[in-house]
Amino acid sequence: MVTLRGYVLQISRKTDYAVRIMIELGASGNEERVPAKLVSRRTGVPKSFLYKIMADLVRAGLARTYAGATGGISLAKPAREINMRHIIEAIDGPICFNLCLIKPGECPRDKVCPAHGFWADLQTNVIAQLEAATLDTLVAEGELLKRGQIRAPIEFHG
Repeated sequence: MVTLRGYVLQISRKTDYAVRIMIELGASGNEERVPAKLVSRRTGVPKSFLYKIMADLVRAGLARTYAGATGGISLAKPAREINMRHIIEAIDGPICFNLCLIKPGECPRDKVCPAHGFWADLQTNVIAQLEAATLDTLVAEGELLKRGQIRAPIEFHG
């Protein structure tokens, strides 16, 4: 997570692209190899950036790449076993809202800081939400959106 002009705790573009890629792979089926060119076109992720993101997803054990004429990319495990936390951490590393949460005693004020408990609770709640959002659920929601059966979430423009 990064800080951008006017926004705090916004996911990186690379993470947004990784989520798009993983949803596309999930929609194609767990064992289905999809040409990178097709994934790039369907997700709007530039092909050169897609390859960099795929390297991180492969390293995290979330996706596979196959070379050659019958090559492509696919999920490395079933969509129900992959959640948003896995994808975000594959790209941006561990989720941590404040350095004082990395390990006890990292911050000399963690025992006296009134905000420490708040940061810990916030991080715990966000991680629980990310873990509850499995890839198969997101794929199913995407299918419903395509058929017009559910509304897209309301956008926040702060």
